[in-house]
Amino acid sequence: MTRSSDTSVSGAADPADGGAAVEAAMPRDRREARRLRLLVLLLLTPAVALVFASVVMPTLIAVVDSFQHEGRWTLANYASFVVEAPYLRVLGNTLSIALIVTGLCIGLSAPAAAFLAAQDQRAAALLLALLGASLWISVLVRIYSWQVLLARVGPINQILQALGVTSEPIPFLYTRGAVVVSMVQFLIPYATMMMYAGMRRVDWELVTAARTLGASLGTVFTQIYWPQVRFAVVSSALVVFMIATSFFVSPAILGGPRDIMIGMQMHSDLVNRYESGMAATTGVILTAILLLVAWGALRLGGTSFRRLATALGR
Repeated sequence: MTRSSDTSVSGAADPADGGAAVEAAMPRDRREARRLRLLVLLLLTPAVALVFASVVMPTLIAVVDSFQHEGRWTLANYASFVVEAPYLRVLGNTLSIALIVTGLCIGLSAPAAAFLAAQDQRAAALLLALLGASLWISVLVRIYSWQVLLARVGPINQILQALGVTSEPIPFLYTRGAVVVSMVQFLIPYATMMMYAGMRRVDWELVTAARTLGASLGTVFTQIYWPQVRFAVVSSALVVFMIATSFFVSPAILGGPRDIMIGMQMHSDLVNRYESGMAATTGVILTAILLLVAWGALRLGGTSFRRLATALGR
C-alpha cells in the first residue's frame, strides 16, 4: 500500500515539476533574447554613429546654414541661387554633363556586362579582376594622363597629323569633350560590375523557350530579358549619375570656363568668396534634385525606397 501511494504521489508530482521547469526556462529565454538584442545594438552602434557623423550631421548643418545670411534666418541664399548668373548655369552644366556621362557609360558597359555574364565562372572572375585592377590607378594620374594624351603636341594630335587627317593640332583640352571622356573612363568599371551582377542571374531557359515558340527578338528583349535586368541597369545608371554630379578634378583640370560644375562652384564660394551659406544652399539643392532623380529611377526600375530598404535588410 505504501509503495503504491508513493508511486502515485511521485507520478502526480511529475507534471508540477515539468511546469516549474517551463516557468524557469521562460525567463532564461527572455534573457537570452534580451542579450541578443543588446549585442545587435552594440554591433550596430559604430555604424550608426559613423553614418550620423559623416552624413546626417553635415547634412543638417548644411540645411541650417543655407537658411542663414549675416546671422539672420532668411531665404536670401535661395533667392541668390536663382537670380545670380553663375548658379543656374553651373547646375545646368552639372546635370547635362552627368546625363551625357551616364548615357555613354550605360551604352558602353551593357555589352561588356552581357559578355561577362555569358562566360564561365573562372573566365568571368579573371576579367572582373582585370576590370577592378583599373580602379587601383589614382584619379589624378588618370586625369593628368588624359591631359598629356589630349595636348596640342600630344600623341593623339601627332597621330592625326601623321595620317593626314588634320594639318593643325586639334584643341582637345579645356573642352567639355575632354571632361566627358575622362569621367566615362573612370566610371565604366562601376557600371559594368553592377550590371554584370544583374545579368548573371538572367534565366536563359525562358529566353530559349520564347524563341522556340516563335517570339521575335524584340519581344524576347522587352518581355523576358529586360524585366530581369531592368533593376540592375537602372541602379547602375543612378549610381553613375550621382557620382558624375560630384566630380571636381576632371572639370577643373580638363574643362574650360563653360564647363564649371557644382563642386567647383562650391569650392569657389568657400575659398574665394568665403560664403558658406551659398555653398550649403548649392549642396542642399543638388541633394534635393538627386533624391528626386533617385525616386524616379527606382520607380522606373520597378521598386521603391521602402522595398529597397527591406531587401537590403534581409
